[in-house]
Amino acid sequence: MKNIQRQIAFIVLLFLLSAGTAFAADLVLTGSIGSSAKQVVVAPQGSRWQIQIQWMEEEGKVVEKGQPVVVFDGASEQTQLVNNRETLDRLELEYKQLKLSQDQAVIDANGRVAVSEMRVEKARIEASVPAGEVSAYDKGQYELALQRAMLEQVKATEALKRAEQERDAEMTKKKVDILKTKEQIRYLEGVMSKLRVLADFTGPVNYAIHPWFGEKVTAGMNVRPSWKVLDVQSTDNFQIETWIHEIDAVGLEENTNVSVVLDAYPNKTYSGRIKSITKQSELKPQWSRSAYFPAIIVFDDNPELTLMPGMSARILISKRKTEEVVERNQDGGADNA
Repeated sequence: MKNIQRQIAFIVLLFLLSAGTAFAADLVLTGSIGSSAKQVVVAPQGSRWQIQIQWMEEEGKVVEKGQPVVVFDGASEQTQLVNNRETLDRLELEYKQLKLSQDQAVIDANGRVAVSEMRVEKARIEASVPAGEVSAYDKGQYELALQRAMLEQVKATEALKRAEQERDAEMTKKKVDILKTKEQIRYLEGVMSKLRVLADFTGPVNYAIHPWFGEKVTAGMNVRPSWKVLDVQSTDNFQIETWIHEIDAVGLEENTNVSVVLDAYPNKTYSGRIKSITKQSELKPQWSRSAYFPAIIVFDDNPELTLMPGMSARILISKRKTEEVVERNQDGGADNA
């Protein structure tokens, strides 16, 4: 009796070992259906370190191309934009007034230079009278008047240069103020244009996961710039997005054949291949402390089914083929050595 029990236990053990070996020979991944034509909406950079979501289209709803999908709060930016436009109008008016006043100052300085030149010419004519035709006193007065007129001419010329320099400096300062205000207006207009996001494709709306709380992002939440808010995926060009553990990624290459089972259609299996595996790994603290490599799986033939982005799928990869690839790579490296 004991021998029969031992034989049964041995047979069960062999069965378990063989089942474990068969299971270990295959790698099972989970992923979700997505589209290669996908629009990812991220929070824009505003005037503050975070921005509030005012409205989001209902998750799962199919939107048409050009329809709004999310609206961010832009009250602060709108107020700044209005103020800057008013400031620009004021600066442009001040620029015109300043130009008139500075141009008038230069014209007046030019007039004083012209008057000084005429006085110098008059004094030069009087001083050029021969000494024998006028008294020595008058001759001295004429020469003194010429020197004074020439000095006044020098002062008037220097005053003209200062007026021109002052005009250029003041006009440049005002132009800089106007350009800074225009640049700020362009920046705020760019921000405002990003606060109302339209769909680039016709497809369902999928909310993103909050990076801190692990829950769906919803209207009313405050988000930081560059955070993913939602995505809109087209209802064609389907592929499977998955993440591969750093240990399982060893030996996997592009174009590796896989089998795909959709959770919505568990009785059907579809063939596919690995289209791409990103070389840069990413940490997923919600899953484990390990690193994961994002990968894209494509179907060999598109399933004749109603697929929607977000559907879950299981990907089966033969580890035997993977191990053969690793061995070939190792043999090739040894041969090259």
